[in-house]
Amino acid sequence: MTAKKTFLYIGSIFAFLFLYSCRETTLFKKSIAIPENLWQVNDTLDFQTEITDNENFFNIFLNVNVKENYLTDNIWLIIDSESPSGNILNDTIMFFIFDQTGKPYGKKHGDIIKNKFLYKAHILFPEKGTYKFTVRHGMRKNDLPRVSSVGLSIEKAE
Repeated sequence: MTAKKTFLYIGSIFAFLFLYSCRETTLFKKSIAIPENLWQVNDTLDFQTEITDNENFFNIFLNVNVKENYLTDNIWLIIDSESPSGNILNDTIMFFIFDQTGKPYGKKHGDIIKNKFLYKAHILFPEKGTYKFTVRHGMRKNDLPRVSSVGLSIEKAE
């Protein structure tokens, strides 16, 4: 094999591997900005998506972006998920924003800390149709300052 053919062969393999590794794994992704970075106690964030794949496993993530001067080291979230047939699952979950030394767990971009929390791992949607997710905060204060956005993403599990 000539050097040129070897180079083309190896280049083709790398191109295939690159394209294969970049395949789309995100089924749904939406983020909602919090007006004036103040999440009111009565504000619910609604996410709705059509699920057509009930044979593969998925991970559900909550993406919570806060200002670097967020007041506590954690956040409590109340999540309601509704299946197409109307079954409702209620969860109350706490996620840590900072470790014990005050270092953020998320990635810092300017004065924003971007957090991607695993909400549900390796789940199989039992039915096809429209799923609804409602997220609200469950912190003790009525209004939760310094939250810039909250999002939900559903990704194919590896």
